[in-house]
Amino acid sequence: MKTFITFVLSLNVVLGAYTDIKSNHLFDDDAIGLGDGDLYLLQDKQLTRKEDKVSIKLFYECHCPSCMEFESTDFKETVEKLNEYLDIQTYPYGNAKTHEHDGKTDFECQHGPKECYGNKLHACALEIVKNHTAALLFNSCMMGGSQKGWGSDDKAADKCASNMGIDSKPIKTCAKGNKGSELLKYYGEESKKVGFHYVPYVLLNGAEYTGEHFLQDVCAKFSSPPPPCRA
Repeated sequence: MKTFITFVLSLNVVLGAYTDIKSNHLFDDDAIGLGDGDLYLLQDKQLTRKEDKVSIKLFYECHCPSCMEFESTDFKETVEKLNEYLDIQTYPYGNAKTHEHDGKTDFECQHGPKECYGNKLHACALEIVKNHTAALLFNSCMMGGSQKGWGSDDKAADKCASNMGIDSKPIKTCAKGNKGSELLKYYGEESKKVGFHYVPYVLLNGAEYTGEHFLQDVCAKFSSPPPPCRA
C-alpha cells in the first residue's frame, strides 16, 4: 500500500501541472470529460491570468514530416512544462483545400485522404476532450515517432487514448461523421485568414515564429518568467 501511494503521489507531481488551458471547443454540449481516475484532473490549480499568458497559435497538418517532428518534440515539451502559463490554439488543417458542391463539403489534403481523416481526428479531439491540455498532448501523441506508418489514424487514436485514459470512440465517431467535416471546415476558414505558406506555422504573441529553440523562446516572452522557465 505504501508503494502504491508513493507511486500515485509521484504521478500527481508530474501530471498535476497539466492545468487546462483555453479550449478550442465549438460544441460544448458534446464535449466529454476524462475518466474519473484520470490523473490529469486530480489537481485543481488556479489558472494564470489570461493577460499574463503567452499566446501560441499553431497551424499544421498531421502527416507533414516537419509538423510531426515539431509537435511531438519541441511543442509537446513546451505544453508539458508551461501549459498553465500559455494560451494555446491549434489548427489542424495546414495546406488543405475545402471544396463545396451540391450541398456537400469535401477536402483535398496535401498528403492525401488519410491526412484529411487524421486532421479530423485532431479537430474532434480538440472539440471533445474537455481538458484542453490533455487534448493537445493526445494529438501530439498521435503524431509521435512510436506510431506505425504516419500515425494520426484509428490505431494511433486508440493507443494514445489507452495510455492517457481517454475514450477514443467519440473522437473516431466524430471524425467519421458530419461534425468532423464541419470542424475541419472551420479550421480551414481560420487558417485561410492567416494566409501562411508553409507548415508548421507558429504565431507567438501574434508574430510569426522562425526560431530554433522553442521552449527558450517562449520563456523569453514572459515579462516575469514562470518557475519552469527558471529551472
